[in-house]
Amino acid sequence: MTLLKARMSPNTIPVGKGYALWLIPAEPIYSRLAREILRLRRKHSTPRFEPHVTLLSRILWPEEKVLAKSAFLAGMLKPMRIRLGEIGHLNEYFRCLFFTVLPVGSIVQARQVACGTFGLRNAAYTPHLSLIYGKLPEETPKRIATSLSSLAGRDSRVRSLALYRVNGAPREWKCIRRFALR
Repeated sequence: MTLLKARMSPNTIPVGKGYALWLIPAEPIYSRLAREILRLRRKHSTPRFEPHVTLLSRILWPEEKVLAKSAFLAGMLKPMRIRLGEIGHLNEYFRCLFFTVLPVGSIVQARQVACGTFGLRNAAYTPHLSLIYGKLPEETPKRIATSLSSLAGRDSRVRSLALYRVNGAPREWKCIRRFALR
């Protein structure tokens, strides 16, 4: 297995802003990822968060409007498959250690529809599923990647979209509502 790695500026601000739409993997992958995120969180004193692939973030609208648009979007999206790729790490707080998510047609189309629904520019999109938020010593991600390599290449269904308020640090984030994909 190849470990993806890139050096980024350490000046990343470790707080979110506005709302985010997350694609939530279905069982059994969801529980396996949740256990791994919890295990890593305990071992490395990093923030807790739900396994997800961010579809859209930095939605800076009033909550009522975001809820209505999110419900509309979920009604337009069909359940899809995601495939976990290689484990990567960046010198970024929110992508400290993550699985790449192969950009198959359905997730790319979902991103395009989401951007159109919210009137946002469809900027470059690198789907990923984070395992750790924070900063780790240089060698730590490589050691962790080895222990998680059995998940690489696994598929998961996505049947729900979660709307999160992501203002502040991850401990302050809150799931506002979940929507079933049609």
